Amino acid sequence: MWSSYQEMYMNIDNEKLLIEKRLEMVRFANENGIKKAAKFYSCSKNTIKKWCKRYAAYGLKGLIDKSRKPKNSPKRINQEDIDKICEVSKNAKEKKKHITVKNVRKTSGIKKYSDATINRYINAAVGKKKNRKHDPSTGGDISWKKKLLPFELIQEDIKYLKDIDNLKQYFASSKNNYQGIKVKYQITFRDVCTGLAIVCYCDEKSVYYTTKAIKEILYPFLKQFKGLDLKKITIQTDNGLENTNRLLKTRGKEPDKSTFTKFVEENFKKHKLNIPGHCTADSEVESFHWSIERDCLAWDDIVDNESLIKYTSEYMNEYIHSVIKTRGYSPIDKIKETYDIDKIIYPMPQILSV
Repeated sequence: MWSSYQEMYMNIDNEKLLIEKRLEMVRFANENGIKKAAKFYSCSKNTIKKWCKRYAAYGLKGLIDKSRKPKNSPKRINQEDIDKICEVSKNAKEKKKHITVKNVRKTSGIKKYSDATINRYINAAVGKKKNRKHDPSTGGDISWKKKLLPFELIQEDIKYLKDIDNLKQYFASSKNNYQGIKVKYQITFRDVCTGLAIVCYCDEKSVYYTTKAIKEILYPFLKQFKGLDLKKITIQTDNGLENTNRLLKTRGKEPDKSTFTKFVEENFKKHKLNIPGHCTADSEVESFHWSIERDCLAWDDIVDNESLIKYTSEYMNEYIHSVIKTRGYSPIDKIKETYDIDKIIYPMPQILSV
């Protein structure tokens, strides 16, 4: 049935048969020698030696597999920390927040233990079943991204904040004079090479605010790098009217360029527009939107403009200094290394005024 002991070991569930096979191997080795037994059962000499020694010392009990669990675990999680993890996870579930190891660490203050250990107790607390393993997605060719220099390609996009369930109840309302969150949109610029992101907030999705953001926030930030040629920077956006007039209906005439496009063409290399319907064209900035929503906007207690800026500033300060796993470096460190600069003036989240 099995061509070797190894094949039997990997495929059998019957412990009794496995012990009988090991006993057979031990007796064969005692009669014919270790080398012949290893050849006959298609296994290593060390395997034969191991079972012979265990049988000699413990009898049949020695042929049973030992548990690989360590007898002593100095880093074993204590009950107090387990209770903290469970409490944070259950509270987050009640509020329908995105529960991740990173968010639980942030709220509970627990920095030790592995992610796998903490995640195990999170799943137990919220009754989450283990995810099935999926084949890794091949996706498209992204090798071109690795050839980019810092700020060679910057993507811009706008995120609608009212889509986030946890924030819906806190938006300002004229009906009951509730003074909560007064902005509705997040404008984000993200560099494809370094992963660095810059965010700001506004009350309206319009070309006025996108132009104001690139003119008063992104442009001054990039000007501080002496070795950076702004005429080699491409700004990539979608085809919304807040960015371009490309799809504006003008009865057959060529539409005038938007103020955003004009500013980009005057100060940068070009304004690159996505192919309509290309859902992954802005994947870098979109993935950042998911990260900041999951770990900040939909997690922290944001109830008004002040708390919005407070928590997003804390998040961005940590984000730009943290190593991005897919890149192997933090955005700030990559920029400092490229332009040989020690101090970088980074624009923290802010609200754009009219």
